[in-house]
Amino acid sequence: MNWQEVLLSVLGVALTALLSWLGQRITVWVNSKIKNTKTQSYLTSAIDAVVRSVKMTYQTYVEGLKGKDMFTSDAQLQALKMARDAAISQLSDEVKNFVQQNFGDLEAWVNSTIEATIYDLKNGTGGGEVTTDEGN
Repeated sequence: MNWQEVLLSVLGVALTALLSWLGQRITVWVNSKIKNTKTQSYLTSAIDAVVRSVKMTYQTYVEGLKGKDMFTSDAQLQALKMARDAAISQLSDEVKNFVQQNFGDLEAWVNSTIEATIYDLKNGTGGGEVTTDEGN
């Protein structure tokens, strides 16, 4: 066996190991992209449902009460319940499972997302049309 054969054998082993390692890295990268896309889709779907529910509740319930100065703390709790129920009803079972697995309690996550959405809408950071003079 001469030095060229030894060198070719060593290079063959090294190249095989390198290709194996690259194959694993590519597989991990592709799987992470698929998982990230699915995660992003679930999260976007859940947040969109909450935003739609908040806007719908504002349009159909809150706006009428505020115009008559009847938006009390009880009415505010009712609006939260209406928005939460509407949001949850729009979520698929897959999205509900995703939220529960990643954030815990579904209702608590929806409630906090509703509050964050209301804040964004009131402060013009969420692209919504809801503005009020009050802190509600």
